Amino acid sequence: MQQDESALVKEAKQHAAASLDHSGRVPLAAYMLVRRNPQTGAPLTHATALGAELPQPIASRKDYLEILALLRAEARRLDAMAIALCGEAEAEIEERGQLALRRVFFVRIEDRDGVHHLHAAIDSAADGQRRIGQLLASSGAEDDVDQPLLPALL
Repeated sequence: MQQDESALVKEAKQHAAASLDHSGRVPLAAYMLVRRNPQTGAPLTHATALGAELPQPIASRKDYLEILALLRAEARRLDAMAIALCGEAEAEIEERGQLALRRVFFVRIEDRDGVHHLHAAIDSAADGQRRIGQLLASSGAEDDVDQPLLPALL
């Protein structure tokens, strides 16, 4: 993952933490690093990060596939270099040598190097607030995206 893509992941985590503080949940969101102006389509001098969150949880697999198709179309239109898809899920993670079902923040980032999966535990802090922990690589994570989101990888 390149430096620009790492900044995109950092931004996604900051927005997720703010949503968690505000609503107690992390909505599904997508962040893109793009080379074209979204309003005019003109080339940008420097790549710019854009993001969008879904206001409601996804109701079905069909709805999820429609969202992925929309992301592919926007990635093509805006000449995206990277896409971070993130949200909240339950996952088995290793804690002190044992697997435990935990609430996690996940990030699926797609860039010129391929697809990377990251996760961070969502923990309760001493003040009772939920916090997103350190992002870790999710080795062996199953990819539920049926085909690449970036045009260069299709």
